[in-house]
Amino acid sequence: MLQLDLPVIEWLLEDNNPAVKYRTLTEILGEPADKKPVIAWLHNALPADWIERKGLWSAYYLTACAESGLTYNDIPGSKDIASVYGNYNPFEHGCGDYMSLRAFVRLGLANEPKIADIINSLSEKQLPDGGFLCLHRLDKLNKTPKSCVKSNILALMFCAECKKKGISVDIEKPLLDYFWKHNLFYRTDDPNTLILNAREGWRTIDTFYPFEVMRVGLQNIIESLCALGHGNDSRMQDAWDILNSKKDPDGKYILNGTLTKSYLPKERVGKSSKWVTFYTLLAEKEREKL
Repeated sequence: MLQLDLPVIEWLLEDNNPAVKYRTLTEILGEPADKKPVIAWLHNALPADWIERKGLWSAYYLTACAESGLTYNDIPGSKDIASVYGNYNPFEHGCGDYMSLRAFVRLGLANEPKIADIINSLSEKQLPDGGFLCLHRLDKLNKTPKSCVKSNILALMFCAECKKKGISVDIEKPLLDYFWKHNLFYRTDDPNTLILNAREGWRTIDTFYPFEVMRVGLQNIIESLCALGHGNDSRMQDAWDILNSKKDPDGKYILNGTLTKSYLPKERVGKSSKWVTFYTLLAEKEREKL
């Protein structure tokens, strides 16, 4: 049984981040919780016209609602389901589409006909290496390319949310094989070099949050793999060791990097992060279930 650190849980349940409080109560502790403070918090955090926004910021604002634990019925200013997904075009924004699809699943829209059709057609876009590439790039190439790890990580997170909702997707196994082949994060031609070898704080072995189309933090990658049933896989051990190295003496997890312009209220880099700590505890809970 997962042993919870009471002072850490009490810290996550403070009122200054209603989204983390709500998700800790419902997903870590399994207790009922009131969404009203979350809705009010997001109403103040997001632009008044966010539903009308286009492009990647549409994906980001949808993700803000999904990350906060809301469903489409809770979204401030939403008149009906169509106002959220009605103008969505598959693969319009490259890797942002997998981010949007994950948000739609979390928001409870996976069974809407248009979204369901997109989900059911994803295997047609899957490349021989098991991953994905932005369709606007794929259509311009004369030969079959390699996939993009940035798209693949977001697709992995999408698969994890589908698993939680009991939605079967046929892209999961080839995609997992892609990550195992790369030892999760590394080049196949140089096993000691990260695929995304960016500056410290922006790598896949760093705790980055909130995630975006170019960067996803280690805690979200590990949590996705745990949700897919692989938390105890021996191939995960190095990733767990790296994540546990981010823990401070109080049992909280440090934030290594964040967005310059964030779609959720920002936390301070180098300080304890409620979001990173929450996702780590969620991953540990999912691993414990196995």
